[in-house]
Formats: sequence, structure tokens, C-alpha cells
Amino acid sequence: MNSFLFELQSLINEGGIVLWLMLVLCVVLYTVLASSWWGLLSLKRQINDFGQTLDQAQTKELVADEADLFELKKLAWVHRRLPVLSVLIALAPLSGLLGTVAGMLTTFAGMTGASTTKPIDNISTGISQALISTQAGLLMAIPAALLFSLLKSQFEHVRGILDQFAAQRSVTISLP
Repeated sequence: MNSFLFELQSLINEGGIVLWLMLVLCVVLYTVLASSWWGLLSLKRQINDFGQTLDQAQTKELVADEADLFELKKLAWVHRRLPVLSVLIALAPLSGLLGTVAGMLTTFAGMTGASTTKPIDNISTGISQALISTQAGLLMAIPAALLFSLLKSQFEHVRGILDQFAAQRSVTISLP
């Protein structure tokens, strides 16, 4: 276990300051993603209660009002997080690109600089930093993009169920 932690620490140190910023971005991204999933799952459980509330509505206007209120109170909480998530997901590979540029700058500085260390050491450090940050950006973005796509799909599914409940109740009220 200690060797794993040591390897992880050395990998993060090799990635430079950009990799540390990427780790913060990763924590924020996956925290928002997890809370959005949690909120959507909670919302799915509340839909049955919503169906019972609609059964008590006596007019089409009340059905529409209840549906709008439920959407405004509950569904909007998840919906507001979707644009934030898309921006965070887009930032992940861009931050990896920033790390790549920083690593290349280190590489070129190692080629031209007159330092006490061998130029190959500076060059290899810069290339390592560039590759690590690129890989980290992609490793953050790809799973998050897949989970985000599933979240949007489930969000639309829940919205469809909500609309279906409201439409069914409105039809039931309309029938003599």
C-alpha cells in the first residue's frame, strides 16, 4: 500500500502544478456529477407520490399547476446542474492540453538552457509532464462524458414520466 501511495505521489509531482489543478477539477466535477445522480434517483422515488397528488386534482388547471410546481421545485434542481457539468467536462481535456503545453515549454527550456543538469533530464521531465497531464485530462473527461450522457437521458425519461402522469390525469378529468 505504501509503495502505491509513493508511486501516486511521484506521478502527481511529475505532472506539475497543472496536474494538481486538474485533481481539484476532477474532485469538483465528480462531486457535482454524483450529487446530480443522487438528486435524480431521489426524484424518481418521489414521482409515485406526485402521481397520488395528481389523482387528487379536480381540474385540468390544477393538474397543470401541480405538474409545473413539481417540475419547478424538484426537476429544476437537476436541470440547473446540467450546464455546469457540461462546462466542467469540457474543461477536463482542455486542462490536459494546458499541461501538455506546460510540459513542452519545460522541454524546450531544457533544450536551450545552460544549467548544471544534463539537457536530457530537463527534456525528459517536460515530456513526462506533457504526457501525464494529457492522459489525466482524458481519463477525467471520458468517463464523466459517458455518465453525463446517461444522466441527461435519465433526466429526459423522468421528465417524460412527469408529463405522462399529467396528461393521463387531464384525460381522466375530461371524461364524463
